[in-house]
Amino acid sequence: MSTISSLGVGSGIDVRGLVDQLVAAEREPWEKRLTSRQQDIETQISGLGRLKEGLSQFGSVVADLKYSWSFRGIESKVSDEGVLSADAQSNAPVGNYEVRVDQLAQSQRLTTNEDLFGADFSPGTTSLGAGDVTLTYADGSTETFTLTEEADTLQDLRAMINAESDKARAEVVDDGSGYRMVLTTTGTGEENAISGIGVSNADPAALLNELAFDAASMDGNGTSGGFTQLRASQDAVLFVDGLQITRSTNQVADAIDGVRLELTDVGTTRVSVSEKYGVAKEAIQGFVEAYNSLRATINELGAYDPETGESGLLNGDATLRGVQTDLARTLGEAVEGMDGGIRALADLGITTRRDGTLELDEQKLNEALATDPEAVEELFTRADTGVGARMDSVVKQYTGWDSILNIRNQSLQDRLEGIDEEWEDLNRRMDRYESRMIAQFSAMDAQVASLNKTSEFLDNQLAALNSGK
Repeated sequence: MSTISSLGVGSGIDVRGLVDQLVAAEREPWEKRLTSRQQDIETQISGLGRLKEGLSQFGSVVADLKYSWSFRGIESKVSDEGVLSADAQSNAPVGNYEVRVDQLAQSQRLTTNEDLFGADFSPGTTSLGAGDVTLTYADGSTETFTLTEEADTLQDLRAMINAESDKARAEVVDDGSGYRMVLTTTGTGEENAISGIGVSNADPAALLNELAFDAASMDGNGTSGGFTQLRASQDAVLFVDGLQITRSTNQVADAIDGVRLELTDVGTTRVSVSEKYGVAKEAIQGFVEAYNSLRATINELGAYDPETGESGLLNGDATLRGVQTDLARTLGEAVEGMDGGIRALADLGITTRRDGTLELDEQKLNEALATDPEAVEELFTRADTGVGARMDSVVKQYTGWDSILNIRNQSLQDRLEGIDEEWEDLNRRMDRYESRMIAQFSAMDAQVASLNKTSEFLDNQLAALNSGK
């Protein structure tokens, strides 16, 4: 607002205060209307946000109810857990299996021979000579490492293998008699074994040439060229109910349908796969609890107390009524395509109270699960028409990317931005009104000051005439 410190000097009137009161009186009705509209929109946005949050939480529950695994729990037990562990998936068939582990998968381990480098050898300073070292694996793949004149020590070769190899790790070890290089394959199984080590160097006297190895020509001690095999690569060998199975690792995923085995020792054990009791009931109870939590939110948002006059954030809101109607309709409808005694939630003992929440008759649910568990599962999981699919569809209708709630929220946000512009327009109009009032009162003040001067002059003249008589 404009400020003029000399307002009222000529008239003696508090013009500044008068202008402020006039501007405030002019602004008040407009400000009340804008504030009321703004608060109403913000209340709707807040209420819709809570509604969306409640629907989304409920949706995370019903989304799983479309799938059979939500109603089936499979567990596995192993009689001797020292031999292996078992993890049964939801699709594993019930059964008992005898498993005998004859051999564990293991990686290969090679070491350079004890007297290969000599007594004065230093792994960090002694030159091996520039050239290539190529590791060839049993599966036919190769890895080549190139030493240069600037980096040609055993430590350089170790660092290069560890930095570049996908299949081997290298160590430099002092065994008390001298330094050795130890190579260990990172993968287990015969196909990951190092079958040969080839070296190339222009200098036939270079130490690098001593690092050759050929698994096919090992002697009785496992020695070939400059390396001795400490441990051979081998596959895991197991028998499941008499059927021999060979794998390159100790993690066996398909020896028993739907069961992952982790082999830890040789021996014989039994693996039992059974259905976990109570999973379907827990899933249905979870559905009822999730729905009741959503319904409590809906009831709170739409509430009205006639005694206090207080109402929920979305009292009378059409979108809230739409959610209530769609949920109630979906709860009450029978599932299309199902025959027999289980076709709707009421057949499981799930009914609706007066406040819209669900009540579960556990005895009736237990009877349904005992009589026809497949039908109970199908009631929720049947494609397109099952309770899970239909409830999930209702939730997405209101919470998805182009859903009713998102479109409504965007519309309200746009209206808020429009009100912000109206506030700016109001401020500009009030500034102009204030300027106009200041101009008018300034003119009045100047006129009064002029009249006061004229009056003072006339008073002086009359006083002079009277004094001259």
